[in-house]
Amino acid sequence: MTNRTFAEEAGGESAVRAGTGAGNFFRTIRDAVNSRMSKAVVFLIQFVGSFLTIIYLRGVFRMAYYSLFYRLDIPEELRKSYCVSVSLSLFGWGLLMLFTRRQIVTRIVIMISMLLYFPIFIFNYKNLVLIVPLAVMAAVTYLASGTKEGPKTILGAVFLTIYVLGAFVFLSAQSVLQPQVTEYVVERGFSQTGNYRYSTVVVDDRAEGHTYIELEPNTLDIKYDKSTWYAKGYGKTVYMSRPRRKFEVTWSVKPRAEITRELLLINPAVTFDLNAEQMKTIGLDKTYSKEYKLSALTKKQRMQIKKVLKKDLESEDKTAEQLGVEVLKDDTKVKLTFDQMVSLGLKPVIEQRLANLSDENLAALGVPEQNDVLTINGKVVFRQYVAVLERFYSESNRDIMAFIESNDVAPLTDIDLALTAKARQEPHGLRDDDEEAS
Repeated sequence: MTNRTFAEEAGGESAVRAGTGAGNFFRTIRDAVNSRMSKAVVFLIQFVGSFLTIIYLRGVFRMAYYSLFYRLDIPEELRKSYCVSVSLSLFGWGLLMLFTRRQIVTRIVIMISMLLYFPIFIFNYKNLVLIVPLAVMAAVTYLASGTKEGPKTILGAVFLTIYVLGAFVFLSAQSVLQPQVTEYVVERGFSQTGNYRYSTVVVDDRAEGHTYIELEPNTLDIKYDKSTWYAKGYGKTVYMSRPRRKFEVTWSVKPRAEITRELLLINPAVTFDLNAEQMKTIGLDKTYSKEYKLSALTKKQRMQIKKVLKKDLESEDKTAEQLGVEVLKDDTKVKLTFDQMVSLGLKPVIEQRLANLSDENLAALGVPEQNDVLTINGKVVFRQYVAVLERFYSESNRDIMAFIESNDVAPLTDIDLALTAKARQEPHGLRDDDEEAS
């Protein structure tokens, strides 16, 4: 009886140990599964989050572009709040990049951003409220990125070299390309409608000096709550006087129809060159055609219209019949329609007389009902009407070297040469000595 009881108890204890072991085993498996699942979830979140950094890269690219072709202005009273806003934004993006630093997308974003930071730093180095937070962001994200130490060290040296040499080349180019004369901005102002801003500049040179008016559009700037990016590369000299002398700047506003009459009174045969977009806007594309010498077109263009030269077939293994083309002489002329020119990559332009443009046509072409007019000493030197038709301030006419322009705003200087400016509505009509500069 005692032996049986002992055996039963021993068997029960073994069963308990076996049950406990099994429980530990399944608990270990469960913990391992949970651990793997948590890692998988974290990895998935990091993977998805890394793609969000592309939004940051897009923002850095946009700011780099702005730095090249715009001038950043932050009002003094908003500089502290601007710095706080930028710092908080960069802090949020920085946390995301640190969390996803081992993801390939984030690593690529960090490396590309290191290149894009350069124009931001070089053009805005005086705006420390932007540069300091951005420099901290660049340093922390680069050093903490998941890139291996070897490649990171090499790329760091490359980026540093680009920054140093780039700054040297930029500053050297600025010193060489900037005019070696002394300029004084003596006056700034706006047109009556506010569409344009102008500066009166006095230049001291080896001769007797000169004075000029530079005009810029006032509608192409990019404005934010705490800052403004002023467009560069659009400044045009609309009036120049040599030697330096006093003159009066007068702004007025005139209706479109009245300016049309004035221009036709000055020259009844006045014409404007309209590009493809303008032609299409008022329907001139439907009847437009132009003759080209076949030899003036490229081989690719000739093959596209199925009219080729004999030399075009020399490099082809097929005959004209097999290619479905017509072989013509070099001096043959072909007439191309508007659509054919566009498809061939040519740029249709038509010289259109103002007398043949209706008021509705002018409105469709973007000429406003009320137009700013700039007059210097009684002579018209700028009409918004003409500037719109001639695409004076279009993106295609922007100075490609705009990034060379200084981001510093020249201070107003009070010198002996007295210049006055007025912005008033003048009686409509032309004087006998009116001249057209734009």
